[in-house]
Amino acid sequence: MAGDIVPQTRGWRAAIATAEEAEPPILRMSGEIELGNTNERPSLSLSEPASPDPSVLVLNLDVIIDGPSELAMHWVGVEFQYLVPEAPPASVRLLWMGVEIAFLSVTA
Repeated sequence: MAGDIVPQTRGWRAAIATAEEAEPPILRMSGEIELGNTNERPSLSLSEPASPDPSVLVLNLDVIIDGPSELAMHWVGVEFQYLVPEAPPASVRLLWMGVEIAFLSVTA
């Protein structure tokens, strides 16, 4: 992805999935981003600094460029998993270069 153009995204979901018996629950954030080159891959990461509101988890959507490229518009899925603390977030705010592209309520 070149420049600071906000990419097209779709299908964002934020849900808490109960893990196996001995493990804590996991929040899964997933969606798709439209990319223009075959060497681009999306990545979700925790935003730094974190949200001052503990009920809102803030994630950054980035695109990593790696290897040879061909121009080809295509949709690519991306997922992020987060171990849920004692007080799980109620919502997820998704940013692209500091611009909000999605704000979702977390479902159980």
